[in-house]
Amino acid sequence: MTAWVDGAIVGDGQVPRRVGVAPFETMGAQAGAVSLWHLHLARLQRSCERLVLPFNPPATLRAGAAELLRSNGHDDGVLRCAVVASAAGTHFVMTSRPRSPVRIVQLLPTIVQRPVAGPPADMKAEPRTFYDAVRQQAQDGQADDGVVVDADGAVLEASMGNLWFLLDGTWVTPALDGRVLPGIARTLLLAAAHKAGMQVEQRGCDLGDLHRAEAIAHSNAVYGPRPAALLLQPAAVARVDSDLLPLWRSATAC
Repeated sequence: MTAWVDGAIVGDGQVPRRVGVAPFETMGAQAGAVSLWHLHLARLQRSCERLVLPFNPPATLRAGAAELLRSNGHDDGVLRCAVVASAAGTHFVMTSRPRSPVRIVQLLPTIVQRPVAGPPADMKAEPRTFYDAVRQQAQDGQADDGVVVDADGAVLEASMGNLWFLLDGTWVTPALDGRVLPGIARTLLLAAAHKAGMQVEQRGCDLGDLHRAEAIAHSNAVYGPRPAALLLQPAAVARVDSDLLPLWRSATAC
């Protein structure tokens, strides 16, 4: 597998070694074209500004993304773009991988202590030891992704996306209180829902909401909203597909 570093396709062994926090974006590709490119780059720039990292993307960055996806056979896969500080300077690094085949996301609540020295909880960045531990704990329990439950009992997000709960006819997603990533799919779905006049709400959520939800969805910018359910519980696939999927399609239509 190859990577793209500062304008050149290289082997995995030539990727610069990270020093400190490295913000990144994960993007979905279709036929070699990366969806929502400008939104991802804008969020990556904001992250760099918060971390006081230079943000000077090469002019060939987008063309390099297409080249890398084609080189790795991931034209319909997932692209990862990171700004990596190393001992030799700051680099733009892109890697790719296939898409997950998971259609219905099986969830498991987890209890993992967030490290004090890690990246801000509302920023997508390496090191991801906390989220890796959340996902690993869930996978050890035979689930696809873990639900982040904080020490105060708040249900915040999943390790790989934002969460949505259908409660009393309203789609509810945990509020952005500094502990939740402001996902690109989350933002687009909220805007599309408001435009369509759909009942949506951002507020604090807890395990009671998770267990009494009529339907659950898991969203990120690669897959959009996917039906989800607690492990071994049925998923309300039809409700997610009828309510949230059309919003996603309208929000991402070219």
